[in-house]
Amino acid sequence: MIQLEHVTKRYGSKTIIHDISFDVKKGEIVGFLGPNGAGKTTTMRMIAGFTTASTGSVRVAGYDMATENNEAAKKIGYLPEQPPLYDILDVSSYLRFVARAKGISSTRIASELDRVMQACRLETVTTKEIYKLSKGYRQRVGLAQALLGDPDVLLLDEPTAGLDPGQIQETREVIRNVGKEHAVLLSTHILPEVTLICQRIAIINHGRILAVGSPQSLQRAAEETSSVVAEVSGEENKIHHALNGVEGITGISIKPLAARPGMLGIECQVNADEHIEARIARAIIQSGELHKLERRQPTLENIFLRYIGHAGADATITESAGVNS
Repeated sequence: MIQLEHVTKRYGSKTIIHDISFDVKKGEIVGFLGPNGAGKTTTMRMIAGFTTASTGSVRVAGYDMATENNEAAKKIGYLPEQPPLYDILDVSSYLRFVARAKGISSTRIASELDRVMQACRLETVTTKEIYKLSKGYRQRVGLAQALLGDPDVLLLDEPTAGLDPGQIQETREVIRNVGKEHAVLLSTHILPEVTLICQRIAIINHGRILAVGSPQSLQRAAEETSSVVAEVSGEENKIHHALNGVEGITGISIKPLAARPGMLGIECQVNADEHIEARIARAIIQSGELHKLERRQPTLENIFLRYIGHAGADATITESAGVNS
């Protein structure tokens, strides 16, 4: 339903998107994961038809977005990062206006409004002006307008941004349900977002696709990039030997701290065991003096490095069931 082949986007002499390729099938939710500024929104805008690729092919529901934009638009529901809302209208009036703009027949509008308002849990605010709504409800109204007309393809750009935990959970449930019958591309920079609701994940950074694979692949990479760091004083060999005996450590790096003479910086790659910090602290204390210890949780950047094997941002790894580092 969505197919990008060797797509590049340039603005003047600056290349924003570099030769990316991936697809989304019907009944599939694909997470488009990357940090802010990675190129997610630019790619979504090309798929939605707001801008065209400089080179390469973007196809939606079989239509070429460069030459068949109008036909393809009828198949797309788009929720941009800032929902396109008219604040002075109430929820029902706004959705009715969008339904007419989408060309939904007058005989179907009432049932369509009922369907999307029920799906997005808007029944209690149908007569409330949009400017009076909370951030969570405004986001739901934006999702409802994307669902109107039952489009084949849904493009959701940061759909849970700014929501509280309860609203995030509700929005995820809506997306799961609509993903059963539609092709959904969901862009986000939040790791749990894609691991919880997506069948596949495309990772982008600096306008390049680094990997396409399963959420399980991402979870494995996240676990493998968890680390415990410490500042210690003592003999390096003794400390290294003590840490080698700690169960759950998968890698050890010890380096002198240039800014603090006589001090060593330690980084231990660790598994998900919640008690491993205590075991590391005990091992260090037996062979040296511990000054600082903390656990670093996975970040997008170190997961990217794990995927590309420190080979640099030009590396691209694609496979169907998972991602090999």
